Amino acid sequence: MKIIIFLITMLWTTVSYATIEEYDLYFMQMPMVCGEHADVDRYITDNKFTPINVSFGKEGSSNDGEIVFVLTYYINDKKETLAVAQTKDDPYTCMIFHTFDMRMNEKLFGTNT
Repeated sequence: MKIIIFLITMLWTTVSYATIEEYDLYFMQMPMVCGEHADVDRYITDNKFTPINVSFGKEGSSNDGEIVFVLTYYINDKKETLAVAQTKDDPYTCMIFHTFDMRMNEKLFGTNT
């Protein structure tokens, strides 16, 4: 499991290093949990999460880059959120964060977001 997390981190680091260097940003030890797709899907179902959007991480942090990973954001009726990342051909899915006590930006209600 630690090897998978390390490999995903290294892939992400390699792909986005040029952009990060420009902004004097650095990597931290980010807590995330990974497992087989079926196990993560079961967690999502058991916690009654609904997907609210999907976005794509692209090579070189470029709009025209090849898709490197997919990020899906979820929400449930207990004001919890979940972000899940998947990479191509990887047998594992990673939950990047599961947060609680979400407060929605009310200015967004009724807009085309």
